[in-house]
Amino acid sequence: MKIKTKLFVGFLLIGCFIGTMGFTSIFQLQKTSEHLNLLDDNLETLKKSEKLLLHANKIQYYDEILTQSARNYAFTGDEKWEKRYFEIEPLLSEELSKALDLGNNIEKAFFTSVNDANSNLVNLELKAIESVKNGNLKNSVSILESQEYKNNKEIYQKNLMKYLENRNLEHQSIVEESTTDVDSSLELIFKDIIFGISLLGISIAITVTGFLVLGYFFSQSILKPLRKLENASQQIIDGNLDVKTEIYSKDEIGELSRSFEFMLNHLKKTTDIETQLSLQQNLRKALDESSIVSIIDKNGKIKYANDKFCKVSKYSKEELIGQRQDLLRSTKIHPPSFYADLWSTISKGKIWHGEICNTAKDGTLFWNDTTVIPFVNKDGKIFEYVSVRNDITQQKNLTQQLLHAERLGAIGELSSRMSHDIRNPLSIIQNEFELLKRKNILDEKQIERVSTSINRITHQLNDVLDYLRDTPLESQKFNLSNLLSKVLSSSEIPSGVKIKTSGDEIFMIGDENKMNIVLINLIYNAIQAVEDAGEIDVSMEKTSTEIIIKVTDSGPGITIKPLEKVFEPLITSKQKGTGLGLASVKNIITQHNGTISVKNNPTTFIIKIPQKEENDNSSNS
Repeated sequence: MKIKTKLFVGFLLIGCFIGTMGFTSIFQLQKTSEHLNLLDDNLETLKKSEKLLLHANKIQYYDEILTQSARNYAFTGDEKWEKRYFEIEPLLSEELSKALDLGNNIEKAFFTSVNDANSNLVNLELKAIESVKNGNLKNSVSILESQEYKNNKEIYQKNLMKYLENRNLEHQSIVEESTTDVDSSLELIFKDIIFGISLLGISIAITVTGFLVLGYFFSQSILKPLRKLENASQQIIDGNLDVKTEIYSKDEIGELSRSFEFMLNHLKKTTDIETQLSLQQNLRKALDESSIVSIIDKNGKIKYANDKFCKVSKYSKEELIGQRQDLLRSTKIHPPSFYADLWSTISKGKIWHGEICNTAKDGTLFWNDTTVIPFVNKDGKIFEYVSVRNDITQQKNLTQQLLHAERLGAIGELSSRMSHDIRNPLSIIQNEFELLKRKNILDEKQIERVSTSINRITHQLNDVLDYLRDTPLESQKFNLSNLLSKVLSSSEIPSGVKIKTSGDEIFMIGDENKMNIVLINLIYNAIQAVEDAGEIDVSMEKTSTEIIIKVTDSGPGITIKPLEKVFEPLITSKQKGTGLGLASVKNIITQHNGTISVKNNPTTFIIKIPQKEENDNSSNS
């Protein structure tokens, strides 16, 4: 029997059973719906009776309040009773209106007579209230004591009491009848639900059993032979061409098995497939082990990435497969034209070779020496591109470091010569400036401008020379707190800058001259950061293992990213300065086996220097 015939028969049987159960369920649901409708009618009758009785009781209650409020106002003239009257009167009218809308013809006729009597009473009560407002209490009382008022009140109360008595008896009867009908309907519905649940349980059990039997049948007659074919295919991939499927059925799978064995025998006769498969596996293994490999389709989407590619890009295979190769582009290094030229080359079927900088998942850059090879199908059309890469990030970084070092060396040599050449004329300018100050030739603003300019040039020259000097430490014990005081007293601090110091007196073992350079640079850097108007906090602390110095300023913060780059030479975010001051500070702290770090909000430089014993006078170069 063919597979499609087996499937048709199996599903036909299950379908017939499910259809029968469905029609039975629909019939049962119709019966349950009838019982529910009956239950709803009974509940609606009971609800309507409850509402009408509630409206009648409220009407009686509100009428008593209105009558009492009108009489109290007529006798006392107290305005609170007038207010009470006008608060309750709309509520009474609303209850009468609801009763008229809800009742049947007989009930509407009753509530209409009550409503008419109420209208007459309200008109008389309003006249009485108006008389009180006009100061005529006697006339108001006479209206409420009039025969017309009494007649309407009698009609009102007599009809209402009669309705309430009859309605209470009628409501009790409705409650009893409705309760009996509700109990009966609920019993029928409960029986229908029990029957429906039983029917559903039987249907589920039979359906599940049927699908289990059908599934077992398929596993034996279809899936089991397919697994044999899958196993045979895997053995062929592994190089075994002598495999047998051992499938002898007369259905479509049996025909497929026989075609499979015929194809295999034909391949064994015409092609040395085993050698070709072994060669492909070895080549692929060698390529994966030696290089970074990825394959993209003609639309630029990644189809394959080996482990080395995942390691260098820091993406998993699941994150890469199906994504465009653009995911790794570094637009800061290569312009769009670079990638356009690359695609122009490989789309013509030519091999492209060059160096590419890519961006990893964490944002870091890595360089690859890359070869992109277009692969064509039997029709000569490109269907994928294979990229073979070698990681050259270290070589590129080393080259950049060497270039940077050479440039710094040349700049350093030139700066050293210029610094020495400038110092002599600067000393002459300083001396002449002092003479001019003594002769009172310059005013205060001129003196301040010239003094600031000389100090700035001197500080920048010191920055250059301090950075270029590579002298060993001359360690000795000195008072770090006194050194800070000397630095602050000798510094040109603008009037708008407030410097606060904190901490106990601290002695340390180190190079006092170099620590003097550290403090000068950090304080001068903070003064520049606050732009001559702000606050600077310098704190020093000594723990059992280290000395901690913190310099915090109220400036706008450092814009350089990442922050640690401020310690690199020639890096500065200010228009003033050489960019060498903080680099010199870091070199000196490193010589003291310490560390320096920086953070923003607020900008704070933190120095940590290990403590030394007094007999430890070793120096670091």
